[in-house]
Amino acid sequence: MKKSLTGSAPFALLLLAAGFAAAGSAAADAAAPTPAPFFVANWNVENLYDAVDDPDNDGDDEFLPNNVTTRWTQVRYETKLDNLAQVISGMNGGEGPDVLGLQEVENEDVVRDLVDRLPNKRYGIVHSDSPDFRGIDTAMIFNRGRFSLLESHAYKIPLKWGDTRDILHAVLEDRDDDKLHVLVNHWPSRGGGIEASEMKRVVAARALAKAIERIYRREPAARIVVLGDFNDEPSDRSIRDVLDVEFYPSASGEYDPAKIYNLASGKAEEGWGSFHHSFRGNVEWRMYDQIMASGALLQNAGGRRSEISLWVDKPAFMVEERGRDKGAPVPTFENQEDYQGGYSDHFPIGVRFAYLDAGGDKVPAPAKVAAPAQPAPANPAPAKAAPAEASAAADSPAKVRASVPEAAAAADRPSASRTKPARPAAAKKTEFDEPVVW
Repeated sequence: MKKSLTGSAPFALLLLAAGFAAAGSAAADAAAPTPAPFFVANWNVENLYDAVDDPDNDGDDEFLPNNVTTRWTQVRYETKLDNLAQVISGMNGGEGPDVLGLQEVENEDVVRDLVDRLPNKRYGIVHSDSPDFRGIDTAMIFNRGRFSLLESHAYKIPLKWGDTRDILHAVLEDRDDDKLHVLVNHWPSRGGGIEASEMKRVVAARALAKAIERIYRREPAARIVVLGDFNDEPSDRSIRDVLDVEFYPSASGEYDPAKIYNLASGKAEEGWGSFHHSFRGNVEWRMYDQIMASGALLQNAGGRRSEISLWVDKPAFMVEERGRDKGAPVPTFENQEDYQGGYSDHFPIGVRFAYLDAGGDKVPAPAKVAAPAQPAPANPAPAKAAPAEASAAADSPAKVRASVPEAAAAADRPSASRTKPARPAAAKKTEFDEPVVW
């Protein structure tokens, strides 16, 4: 006689349901798309002034046609734009950046003139007029095919010794409804010496720390990118102690979503730099330009691990080939008066945020990416000290550019005789393109 199993029908149904659930879960995991890589860059573009006098900005008097030192003409201005556009268009394997922080821009118009020359993507502009005595600002451009703008702010740095550039904060959103906070910095210079100027950068670090703290209070696992020209290196007091960011790469390979990691710190220890300093025959590379990211960006990407690496972008055509400044970027002026028709006194830096798929395979990098030459090793950074208390920074709305023209065609090599292209009509906007400003 055949032995019967009590409750065999319900048991079979449970097994069947479990099988369908497991298969559905596996299919969903297999179908879950790997987040698309995006490229973030930063560049101090060195005195990007137009050739038109702004009566409200005495700082632009140095860059006008009647200035006997610079003799800054429309031709020189457009040559500068062409040179910058050549470098920016070549970033990210020739695809151009998705987010680019800019320092030393005179106004929103010069950023728009630059965007007109970028053919790879349709860029939006975020800009705020700063109280800097030279009339230079921070700005940001972003790929509107990838991000929309939700809101923007400008944080004042409360110096007792004059005004400086604001910290620009833009909140972007991608097509997966994920927010990205971008904070663009240009901290006070080292003019007057390190001891005389250090406290200004300490105040800037406190203002930035306060801004980051506010973001984390609203979003405990926020995706944050901090970038800019800090005029200090990762091992200096303002960044190491006051801003209190973590060293990258982490020795454990783990990243806390509630902390910020300095993607330039490891490179700086290896001797990399974005700024070339030559004095009495001694050459130093300094990592003043840095990109930092929250732990949520470095490890928490839908459960996938990330592969992040910072690069100093040194295209051969913008590098000095000989002399005491061999290897340095070709600037616009040498010693502030000898016109070189170059690019900037800083090299741009970039980071590609690329995630591993479920099988552990890396997302393919774009073609034509070349690693920069690695300089000689430098001394390791000092040990991290306790953080200083951050002070409050005032907010004010940033001026946002919403329309995005199509860029003019790129040239192989800029020429001083090139005429300024006519500004094309704005591209047709989609709902995703429209900014929402809170």
